[in-house]
Amino acid sequence: MSKRRGSALLLALLLTVAGMLAPAAAGASSASATRASSASAGTRIVTVAKRYVGKARYRKGGASPRRGFDCSGYTRYVYQTAKVRTLPHNAEGQRHSKHMRRISARSARPGDLVFYMSGGRAFHVAIYAGHHMQYAAATTTDGIRYQHVWSKRVQYRTDWH
Repeated sequence: MSKRRGSALLLALLLTVAGMLAPAAAGASSASATRASSASAGTRIVTVAKRYVGKARYRKGGASPRRGFDCSGYTRYVYQTAKVRTLPHNAEGQRHSKHMRRISARSARPGDLVFYMSGGRAFHVAIYAGHHMQYAAATTTDGIRYQHVWSKRVQYRTDWH
């Protein structure tokens, strides 16, 4: 076989192998993009949630930084401002919101929601911060706080990862 023909065959073989690998590489970059977008959603949620710690007050029925927040008004406002999802202004409604699914505490990521449960219903909701901490519209005295998850009777839920 001539050198020229051998080089042409080698080039053809390399191009064929590269063509077979391209779809796998595209799938890998797509999976990486999905992980990156979910990571950035969590980062956006936590970034917005942090802004109001010690700066916004608690107000029953509240859903804005100017007027104050209740728990579900706070989570609704943060998710909407972070451009993740529009949630209802009710803890139990958020728990059953479209695409919201229950996850284990071990799978919870910063930005997920923490639902406090009693009698099978959510009575309070907060934003998970990681390491057993949360951002929450706590009380009229405390307003928005960064605090420990204060009960074992909670459900973690997410709709973005």
